[in-house]
Amino acid sequence: MALTPKQQRFVDEYLVDLNASAAYRRAGYVCTEAAARANAARLIANDSVAAAIAARQQKAAERAELNQDMVLRSIVQELTFDPAKLYDEDGNLRKVTDLPEDVRMALTAIEFEQHGSPDAPVFVRKVKWAQKQGAREQAMKHLGMFLEDNRQKSGLRQMSDTDLDQLIAARAKESGVRLH
Repeated sequence: MALTPKQQRFVDEYLVDLNASAAYRRAGYVCTEAAARANAARLIANDSVAAAIAARQQKAAERAELNQDMVLRSIVQELTFDPAKLYDEDGNLRKVTDLPEDVRMALTAIEFEQHGSPDAPVFVRKVKWAQKQGAREQAMKHLGMFLEDNRQKSGLRQMSDTDLDQLIAARAKESGVRLH
């Protein structure tokens, strides 16, 4: 079934930020915030609208050559990132171009600051990388380590990082996902 112009606009707006109620308002529907949430939920559940969103998301993923393997590799890069690879054998920060690709992919920011006087400058370099906690959660969800209601299975909260990393590695091996 063909979409109405407003429904098509809703699909366009929804794909901007995946916020259904904001997309509903940006598409030109006028209502209260509560009504926008309810009406947007109904609209997004509409078979034709849902199909249009899915088709557009699939096309975008194909254009970007985005697939599950790429996403999983990204998660694994965050989980296995070793900050020691940022430095050479003398303890100096390597040039970004000298870093291995998997290390570069884990970086989120590099900042250079100069402090002190021009005669005696002090240079500060800050390197930030993706936090493992988010990648850990994503990997755990992918490996089915969360219950349907999104509560962790008993015992996971009390596990040490080392034990949790070992568990993730074991589950990845069982699922055929390479961590290294």
